[in-house]
Amino acid sequence: MQMNSFQLKIIALLLMTFDHIGYMLGGIIEIPFWFHLIGRLAAPIFIFMCANGYRYTHDKIAYMKRLYFWAAFMNVGNYIANTYFEHPNGAMIVNSIFSTMFFIVYYLYSLETISKGRENPKQVIKGILLLIIPILLSGVVLGLMAMPQTLEIPHFNIIFLVITTIIPTPMLAEGSYIWIILGVGFYYCLQNKKALIIFYTIVSGVFFISAVTGGATVANLFMINNQWFMIAALPFLLFYNNQKGRSMKYLFYVYYPLHVYVLLAIAHLLA
Repeated sequence: MQMNSFQLKIIALLLMTFDHIGYMLGGIIEIPFWFHLIGRLAAPIFIFMCANGYRYTHDKIAYMKRLYFWAAFMNVGNYIANTYFEHPNGAMIVNSIFSTMFFIVYYLYSLETISKGRENPKQVIKGILLLIIPILLSGVVLGLMAMPQTLEIPHFNIIFLVITTIIPTPMLAEGSYIWIILGVGFYYCLQNKKALIIFYTIVSGVFFISAVTGGATVANLFMINNQWFMIAALPFLLFYNNQKGRSMKYLFYVYYPLHVYVLLAIAHLLA
């Protein structure tokens, strides 16, 4: 079996939708546990396609800018949605895969810049600085959050929103450095399926070992700490045939924020 880029993205969209239905409507209406379970496959597939997109894009800077814009858009959108459509069970939209994808592309660009140091040593310095800056910014942002007096600043939530929108930090991205490392690793395994299998199995195995420490029970492994189930996405990654398929460039960019906001609104209305 073979699948092109468009087909993989559609599968990931469907899996993601099941997961978010479970997250937003669970506890309000009865949702099967497997909605969350199959949702574990979505992020890895999207991250794989992001790495693949960086490989094939004709303008890597434009690709990075587009992800930055959508990450900023959703950061603000999340704040507005959470403010005006309060979830009855306290659930909130706090993540955005756009931020994760932005940093995957950002770090790939940084590493690519360093690799150009053979021709121009200045590129090594530039690339290293690009790698370090987000880490330093994460330290500053998290340091401010940890200070009790910071929370006493008037309208701190608005100030924090503005800062994290303009200057995104990898520590606050969905999946943090784990998903970012996954994306970078995918990129370097794109042309070697054996390496892809080994790398992805190791990452999934780390999640499984972490889950087992919480108890080797069905409830824990399949309902609570179930991120290890992402291993089930491996066949889809191996089915990829390096073909683009149908061109619906902005389908994911629009559908991703739209569907979570609609689900939050439905949860709010059902309450």
